[in-house]
Amino acid sequence: MALIVCPLCVREDDIHLVRTLPDGRKEARCDDCDFVFAYGTPTPEPKAATPRRTTTRTKAPARPAALPLEVARRQFAALAEVTDGVRDRVDELKREFLQTPYVPDPVIASHWRKYGWAFSADGIEKVADFDLKQFVHDPTGLDQGSTAELDKAWTLMGELEGARRVRATVQHLLRGTGPVEDRMTDLVDGGYAMAMPGFGEALLTKTLAIADADRFLPIGTYAEKRELAASLAGLDLPESGTASWTIGRLAVWSNDLLVDLAGSGFDDLHQVAAFLRWAQGK
Repeated sequence: MALIVCPLCVREDDIHLVRTLPDGRKEARCDDCDFVFAYGTPTPEPKAATPRRTTTRTKAPARPAALPLEVARRQFAALAEVTDGVRDRVDELKREFLQTPYVPDPVIASHWRKYGWAFSADGIEKVADFDLKQFVHDPTGLDQGSTAELDKAWTLMGELEGARRVRATVQHLLRGTGPVEDRMTDLVDGGYAMAMPGFGEALLTKTLAIADADRFLPIGTYAEKRELAASLAGLDLPESGTASWTIGRLAVWSNDLLVDLAGSGFDDLHQVAAFLRWAQGK
């Protein structure tokens, strides 16, 4: 039987089973660092038993399986669902917004250039550990929120292991196998063994926005993108967590939807993000 290793302090001696979670995974606690974590593969929920009847018997409906990525992608809300009236309103708001001259923030531009190189295939192994740690705390261009979990992990792991985990996280997100939607889900949900704890959705989104600045908006959470789609286009995007709607799929697809909704005429995606937030209040 494989040993269970604490994802924080990387110890395996003092791991104790706490309980079995409803989805079949195990919850364990590390006595060395007092970190509680889940491991294992979720199992499908059991089918609900059908009450016995004296006449006919029916089977409980099977729980829908996760759709293949391309099939689910086609079912995700598309611009075809946006009415002409919504399109006209967005275009009118865009004309009003673009009347104000846009001056890119030089601090954000410098930050994006620096970490664009740091996250490149050539730069990721050369960038200083200090710069990686600075990145996870720097809100320039996109506020990552609380870093308490990440800071605890980095302290327990030590500087070298913490930086190694951040490098592994960035490498898997940007250059791992499979589509980016699934790689992001792996990192958010803990399905990638070498992920840095606490390097969550906002930091992953910021990494994508820096590495592929022509595609990804500097909007850190799916929750905000869902609100923008609802307020600007009247779209009711699905909640994350169901079989087909993983956080990675929804984060990436809602990003693409908003970029398409905004259309052309902007200098960069920072300006697009500013427009979307401005238009939301109109």
